[in-house]
Amino acid sequence: MNNLEVGDFIITNYSNFPSLIVSKNFNDVEYNLLITIHEYNGDYKLINTNEMIKIINLSVEDKLCILSRYGEWFYQEHKNIFQELIIECINV
Repeated sequence: MNNLEVGDFIITNYSNFPSLIVSKNFNDVEYNLLITIHEYNGDYKLINTNEMIKIINLSVEDKLCILSRYGEWFYQEHKNIFQELIIECINV
């Protein structure tokens, strides 16, 4: 699972929706992915890569739709992710 990147969406048992990888590779060996949980307005959960079911490929529009449903705080904290997706959407 070394090919996981910040900005990838994954499926886990912690949410009924795809989760965004916000950060990865923490010093703590047990947990190495920080992901969003849709049901908690995009709040975070630390997980191990073994808890991931699969990587999911979504359209840029779907990614933006998911992120826009998170709390207002999320945009302020992750403007770079939003802006990259908007640029990608313009270039499609």
